[in-house]
Amino acid sequence: MPPLRGARARLRSRRDRRLRAEREVERIFELSATLLGVAGFDGYLRRFNPAFGTFGYSGEELLSRPWIDFAHPDDRERMLNAAASLAGGEDVVYLENRVVCRDGSVRWVEWSTRVVPEEELFYVAGRDVTQTRVAAQEQAALRRVATLVAQARAPEHVFGAVTEEVGRLLGVERADMLRYEPDRTTTHVASWSPGGPPAVPVEAMRLGGENAATRVWDTGAPVRIDSYAAATGAGGEYARVNGFGSSVAAPISVEGRLWGAVIAASKRERGLPPSAEERLAQFTALVAMAIANAEARAELTASRARIVATGDEARRRLRRDLHDGAQQRLVQTILELRLARQALDGSGDAQRMVEQALATAEAANAQLRELAQGILPGALSDAGIGGGIRDLLSRVGLPVSVDVTTERLPRTVEANAYFVVAEALTNVVKHASATRAHVAAEVDGEQLRLEISDDGVGGAHPGRGSGLVGLADRVEALGGELIITSPPGAGTALRVTLPLEPPETA
Repeated sequence: MPPLRGARARLRSRRDRRLRAEREVERIFELSATLLGVAGFDGYLRRFNPAFGTFGYSGEELLSRPWIDFAHPDDRERMLNAAASLAGGEDVVYLENRVVCRDGSVRWVEWSTRVVPEEELFYVAGRDVTQTRVAAQEQAALRRVATLVAQARAPEHVFGAVTEEVGRLLGVERADMLRYEPDRTTTHVASWSPGGPPAVPVEAMRLGGENAATRVWDTGAPVRIDSYAAATGAGGEYARVNGFGSSVAAPISVEGRLWGAVIAASKRERGLPPSAEERLAQFTALVAMAIANAEARAELTASRARIVATGDEARRRLRRDLHDGAQQRLVQTILELRLARQALDGSGDAQRMVEQALATAEAANAQLRELAQGILPGALSDAGIGGGIRDLLSRVGLPVSVDVTTERLPRTVEANAYFVVAEALTNVVKHASATRAHVAAEVDGEQLRLEISDDGVGGAHPGRGSGLVGLADRVEALGGELIITSPPGAGTALRVTLPLEPPETA
């Protein structure tokens, strides 16, 4: 082959290889699931591959607007700092930000760049990590709620936390939790909206029509409404008036019964991510657990309160039976023996026998009176907590100062406050080696505050000894609280609060 012809052949071969390589690069660029683009230092995209279509913008929109416009407002400062680094010729190896899509949703993207300073361009490659980020956020939110449930926090606290977690996770404008009532109405128990104070809960609404709350009531299953344009009923009307376009909802089922629902509402039609209702159901399962736990605790507390109330009533009945029965008969026997002694002539064995019988009857009456006082003091029934405690102190055998209310309280509260003071002073006398003690009782709003303190050896521990354990059980059974402060060598102080309205015992 002549030299010229060979050179032309080699040129054609190189050109063909270059064209094939360019077509291959173009094919990779067009078909890659990775976001690939070229941008200028002026802040505008020059070129991008079809993967950018995930954001929902047209090609014209992507090319005609600065790329910073598409960043989430909270990320823009960070993105501008990265742009300054690129303009200075520094590659940005890793940058994660949120891109606001055309429909208002948000995608998380992890970017890397390569700068070509002489052309005032940089090449970008982005990986959509939305699912990974959302999954991590969801698991973190579920852990936070599960922790509240495990800590036995009040259901109201869990309700508020769940609505906020759901609202933030799904990126909606409002999240509500409602309870279904037997008359087919709803009561809102928690609400959340972003960017300000908590949303004012909507008023109770009657079920009916085509809306999220009614569909959950009818089906007992998660539901999705992608448009409220044709929704009906009170829920549909509320959504339209307030500009909501779509929602998802999931039921709260407590031990087989439908208790309520959580609803997340967006102002965009079809604006909620796929499977959002199933994800929402994970949170409602935790809510159901919190409610079931709270109901179990309430039932246990009510059961313990019933036991305490039954015991107190048994004491009252026993004291009444003793007073009206055995004591009355003993008093009558004593009177008759005294009359018999007067009728005798004062001589012989009969006189001695009557004297002995009278002494025995009087001793039995004194013991019976003391037993009745131990069961439930008469002073407590007659004069309330103040009278009962002062009567108690007459038998303690230790100097005790008193600052006790004279206000009459519910019988159950008076009786239990008395027994708390009695048990506490018994412990002082037995174990504290104290020289004096102090008892205070005052009404503070809807509760009675008690304090029993001494100057003894201290070191008391609620887990040691049946006395303090019994005290704690009694107080907790009535919905109260017992706090013990007992540093070694510095005395002991028991502070007790008892609600004036004990837990429901019905």
